[in-house]
Amino acid sequence: MNAIYVRVSSEEQAKSGYSLGDQLQVCRSRLLTMGLTGIKEYIDDGYSGEYLDRPALEELRNDLSAKLIQNICVYDPDRLSRNLTNQLLIADEIEKAGAGLYFVTGDYDCSPEGRLFFSIRGAISAFEKAKIRERTQRGRKAKARSGKIVHNARPYGYHYNKEASQYIINEEEAKIVRKIYDMCINQAMGARTITLELARMGIKGRKGDKPLSINCIERVLTRDMYYGQHYLFRQSVTKTGQNTRVIVNNPVEDWIPVAVPPIVDYETYQKAQEQRQKNKKYATRNTTHEYLLQGILHCSLCKRSLTAYMRPGQRKKSAPKQYHYYSCITKESGNYTPDERCQCRRIPADTFDEIVWNIFLNSAKGLDSLDKYVKQDTGADYTADIDKLSKVEAELFSRRSEISEWFREGLLDADTAKRDLNAINRELATITSSLASMRNAQVKVKTAAPLSIDRILSAETFAEKQSVIRQAGFKIYAVRLEGLKDEIEFYFKY
Repeated sequence: MNAIYVRVSSEEQAKSGYSLGDQLQVCRSRLLTMGLTGIKEYIDDGYSGEYLDRPALEELRNDLSAKLIQNICVYDPDRLSRNLTNQLLIADEIEKAGAGLYFVTGDYDCSPEGRLFFSIRGAISAFEKAKIRERTQRGRKAKARSGKIVHNARPYGYHYNKEASQYIINEEEAKIVRKIYDMCINQAMGARTITLELARMGIKGRKGDKPLSINCIERVLTRDMYYGQHYLFRQSVTKTGQNTRVIVNNPVEDWIPVAVPPIVDYETYQKAQEQRQKNKKYATRNTTHEYLLQGILHCSLCKRSLTAYMRPGQRKKSAPKQYHYYSCITKESGNYTPDERCQCRRIPADTFDEIVWNIFLNSAKGLDSLDKYVKQDTGADYTADIDKLSKVEAELFSRRSEISEWFREGLLDADTAKRDLNAINRELATITSSLASMRNAQVKVKTAAPLSIDRILSAETFAEKQSVIRQAGFKIYAVRLEGLKDEIEFYFKY
């Protein structure tokens, strides 16, 4: 049996018309000219030549190993592989199987001189591929530095202007994006709940046949592009096989910021992140018992979270009794070593829930005051620094736009524009990182959220009581130490 092997990647087919049909035709003509018939075709459509894990090539190698093939015709050595080592490996397998190897672009000679020439051609092919990759990457980065989007990720809420390489707001989808933020911030909904609610309202995804997915909602709530700042080249992707790759996070200074039109402002975005963190804390997950203070209770000693859990108590003549506690996470999680475990004793959940609720109830009745349980906290005020850096950031964005415009108009040469843009992007990355840190670290003096006395007095169900306590915005710190048998020391903190 004689064989023809052809391969094309979709990328090559689009760029150079290296079509499978053309390869098959010229290879078949070559074999027929040599008087060789009984031809079997091995076709890899849409596979990179950099790797050997290709289905048709695998079949060809198996047939070679079984001595089923006498001659193989390939259009060019780089159709076998663009990797020199792999080319030599396949050629060696063909020689050991006693088969002949022919190329339309030139014959293969297994003499030392022929193998040297074959190696040189393979090295040149690998070099060309590396150069193409390097030029492509440089071109993409240069495009990004000029303020353009290099790859359309089709984010919900935006159209892509191909001519300008920019995202523009899709007003219809932007209305849904703002609704998603509103549902998260003002109704404390998580991505799953928002997804179900939008589906109930009949809101469909971009194709119009299915509701918006949970992943889409998550991306809308977490991507910084929605408040107007987008970063390219945050990650490097390296292919390790036909269908495998390794993703590595790049250093912040290598990110390239690209401005996009905002759909929400930065304050709204930050509120959504804060609410998502609260949702995580308040999530009941696998707990079946109702814990009034779940998610807002912390240890006074180590300042870590107190987690809610149930512990069965064995009885000789009846079913085990269930005891419910709040316990420092260092005692319940296996991630902490014995030396790190806190000395705080377990706090009976039902007892402490009742103590805290009675404080709220008595405060509403005028019998007690919340203020005497509160420890006020004042932190660093970065307002002036944030204002100053924000102005510098805005000036750098303006400067970057000017340089890009001057380059397009021919007022700046490419090297000068590249040097200036690189310097601006490095400074922008530093400033953006500093602003994010200061905004997250800034602690303002807070006051209690206004609570309706009627709402406290009328709260009867667990959900109503929990809603009242969470609305107050407290974190509660508590400790129960050895020797204090039933006494729980605690305080509230904003």
